Amino acid sequence: MVSDTREKFGIRAAKGMVWWLAGELICVIFNLCMLVFMIKFMAFKVFTAIASSLIANGLLINFAYNCAVRDRNLIKYHGVPHDPLMSVKIAIAAPLPQYVMWFVLLLSKLGVIGDVFNYFIWCNIQSLAWVDLFTSGRTIEFLSWGGLFGLLALMLVAPVCIILTYECTIREFDVKAWLFYGKK
Repeated sequence: MVSDTREKFGIRAAKGMVWWLAGELICVIFNLCMLVFMIKFMAFKVFTAIASSLIANGLLINFAYNCAVRDRNLIKYHGVPHDPLMSVKIAIAAPLPQYVMWFVLLLSKLGVIGDVFNYFIWCNIQSLAWVDLFTSGRTIEFLSWGGLFGLLALMLVAPVCIILTYECTIREFDVKAWLFYGKK
């Protein structure tokens, strides 16, 4: 009976991708609203880049927190065994479309396939303002190798946030109390 209370990983991964998609849609609206200001002012580009990253990663943090609370309660009150790799699993599954599009962008940069830079931006809309800060065009020729790996680093913020949030929540580590009061 206990195994019936555990959420199936496929459903959890689908929920994570829905949270990722919600972040993308919010970032589309936000970036389109800020587009006029981003054209002329560098400060608005920086603000939009940071805000878009916070929006997209914040929703994934919320997803990881809710998963961890559910798992913690199942472990504590229903005797379900702890899956030590769950944080890594959801960190891979939730933003999976981002990883796929970065790999496709890498293939495009290597010349294996055609230019997919605009498709990459639409699938990773939170990176639009970052791309606009560092490149003058939206074709693969304008993207340097450093920029390509910079986009990878930007995308790897999401799994790091997911893993940290999940692990801190499952262990009942209160980050706020630790930061402000020095207590665990």
